[in-house]
Amino acid sequence: MKRVLEDIRVLDFGRFIACPYCGMMLADMGAEVIRVDRPGGEEDRTIGLIGPNGQNLSYYSYARNKKGITLNLLNNKDGQEVLKDLVKECDIVIHNFSPNAAKLMGLTYEELKTIKHDIILTAISCFGSEGPYANLPGFDFIAQSMSGAMALGGYEDKPPVRAFMNPMDFSTALSAAFGTLAALRHRDMTGEGQMVDLALLRTAISLTAPQIAEAEVLGRLRPRVGNRAAYVGPTDLFKCKDGYVFIATIMNSLFRRLAKIIGHEELLEDPELHNDLSRFEFRDRIDPLIAKWTADRTVDEVMKAMEEARIPCGRYYELDEVSKDPHVKATGMIEYTDMEEEGLENLPVCGIPHRLSKTPGRVVTRAPKVGEHNDDIYKKLLNYSDEQIQKLKKQGTI
Repeated sequence: MKRVLEDIRVLDFGRFIACPYCGMMLADMGAEVIRVDRPGGEEDRTIGLIGPNGQNLSYYSYARNKKGITLNLLNNKDGQEVLKDLVKECDIVIHNFSPNAAKLMGLTYEELKTIKHDIILTAISCFGSEGPYANLPGFDFIAQSMSGAMALGGYEDKPPVRAFMNPMDFSTALSAAFGTLAALRHRDMTGEGQMVDLALLRTAISLTAPQIAEAEVLGRLRPRVGNRAAYVGPTDLFKCKDGYVFIATIMNSLFRRLAKIIGHEELLEDPELHNDLSRFEFRDRIDPLIAKWTADRTVDEVMKAMEEARIPCGRYYELDEVSKDPHVKATGMIEYTDMEEEGLENLPVCGIPHRLSKTPGRVVTRAPKVGEHNDDIYKKLLNYSDEQIQKLKKQGTI
C-alpha cells in the first residue's frame, strides 16, 4: 500500500531526540529520509546505556526507515559542494543546531533557498532562531526548568522534579512534523518553500501556559503533589496487594461510582466534597480511604471492579512488562526489528504512533549503520563517479 510521503525526500541532520523523532515520523509515512552522520558516526549513537555492539538502543528507534550517509560540513569546502548537490535533490532539510552552528555548516534558510528556491527547512533548537538566548545550547531539561514545567513535579516542601520522558523533545518533534507538513501543503499551493522554526522552550511554554495563567491571574501556584493530579477528585497511584494501579476519578459522576465501590457512600452527602476542587482540598480525608480499599485487594481485583464501574484505571508496569500487555501486543504499539547484529535480532522499537485508515505508516527497514547508503546516495542519486567518491573519502569529507 502506498504511503502518503513516498514522493518526498528529506535530508536529516538530527541528533539525539527531537529532530530524529521528527524525521522518523516522516520516514514512517514513506518519505525517503537520509540521515547524515559525520565520518565515523555521531555521538547520539553512543551516549547513555550501550548495547552489545557499542551503540545505544535509542538510536535504532529514531533512525528506523532511514538511509544513512556520512558528510563533514565544518571547514570543508568540498563538503559544502556536496551539500549543495544533496539539497538540490531534496524537498526538506531538518536539523537541530543553534543558529550560529547552522551558519557554520551552511544550513541556514537564507543559504539553502539560494540552492533550491522551494526548499523547506525545519530547524529545531532550545530557544529558536531569534531572541537573546538564540545561540545558547540547551536540552529538554533546560526547557522544563525555564517554562515552569519542573515547578509542577515532585512533592510539597521538597525540590522540584523534572519529567523523565523528555516531553519537550517529543512534543517539539510532533510540532516539527506538523509544521513541516503544513509547509509542504503551502508549497503545493504556492510553489514556495519556507522555514519552520521550533524551540523546545516555546513548546514547553505552550504546555504550561494554563498553569502560568493560574499563577498570574488567580495568584495561585500549582501545588507539587507527586503522582496525584491537582485540583481534581481522587486521581493517584494506589498500592495493591501485588502491585500498583492508577485510578483517575475526575468529575462528580466518576466519584459517585468510586465512593460506592469502596463502601463509603457517606462521602456523597458531605457538602465539603461537592466538586473536584473541594475533593482536592480535602484529599487527606478521601485518599486514605481509597488506599485502604486497594491495599486489601490484588491488582486484578481492583481492575475488575473499576472496569465494571467504568472508572478509568490502569495497571502500573515496570519497563520490562509493558510489551507483554495484551492490548499493547494486539495493537502493535511495540514492534520488533532485526538489526542484523548479534544480540539485536529482535529489538523492540516504537510502533507507528498515529493510525491512518487508508494510508498507514509502516516500519520497513532497520536503522542504518554509519555511511551504509553512501553509494546509494552519492553514486545513484548524485551520479558521482567512483573516483569522486574515493577522493571525498580520502579527504575525510564523507
